[in-house]
Amino acid sequence: MKYKWVVVIGTLLSAALSVYIAMQQPNKYTAKVYLVPSNAKEGGGLNKLAGQFGGLASMAGISLGGSEADEVETAIEFMRSRGFIQPFIEKRNLLPELLALKGWDQSTDTYIYNPEVYDAEQKKWVRTPPPGKDVEPSPWDGYIPLLGSFDILYMKKKGVVQLEVTALSPELSVNITNWLIEDINAFWRDKDRNEAEEAINYLQEKAAETNVAELRSLFYELIADQTRSKLLSTVGDFHLVKPLSPVIYPEQKSGPSRALICLGITFFGGLVSLIVAFILALRKKA
Repeated sequence: MKYKWVVVIGTLLSAALSVYIAMQQPNKYTAKVYLVPSNAKEGGGLNKLAGQFGGLASMAGISLGGSEADEVETAIEFMRSRGFIQPFIEKRNLLPELLALKGWDQSTDTYIYNPEVYDAEQKKWVRTPPPGKDVEPSPWDGYIPLLGSFDILYMKKKGVVQLEVTALSPELSVNITNWLIEDINAFWRDKDRNEAEEAINYLQEKAAETNVAELRSLFYELIADQTRSKLLSTVGDFHLVKPLSPVIYPEQKSGPSRALICLGITFFGGLVSLIVAFILALRKKA
């Protein structure tokens, strides 16, 4: 083939480029942990009462509800929302690591930041902001990077949640994993405590208003159940989910696959070179 030199040179250049690109990619580390529902939350109280006093509650205009939604599944969806992630970023001060971190120096155990974006010594943002944005980014800007760094899989039949967090340093991946577990438990603890307090206040008002003994008995049963829920919300660190074991420090990188990067770019470059050589050959014949 007259233009085989195009294929050869193009493939060699692609191979050289692929090596350069692969070597520029920073290592990534993944921390993984398995979570199970915490024993601190034992449901069933309201459901039992609903079976015993459902008719009386309906007469009083109170809904005890049927089967409760799966709180773990609900919490997982909430963890992916801006309502959880943006306060999480702000609380943990993660914006520099999400938007300016370039890599991790293993020999000195230090983070490497992009100096055109963030001055690590002065802890000051120096980036050129996008149109309509400030020099200092907001948690809104960090939402997509953080959302893309962790993955949650709920194995409902087994009752186990798998949480994986990938970051540019082992320590950062472990920290974010532990913080996610801590903050979702804290949020759910506060939510359950506030709901229990509201329910207790409402039920106490209803108990004071009624003269029906059966309804008053129902109200006191419900108050006792909600008081128990409120008490349990203050017990332990893992209110909703708890890890089966501590998060393990990842000593080996999880990515990127530099060999795969080299193969992919070299193959693509060789294919493009072959197409170019074929087009040149056709033009020569014409």
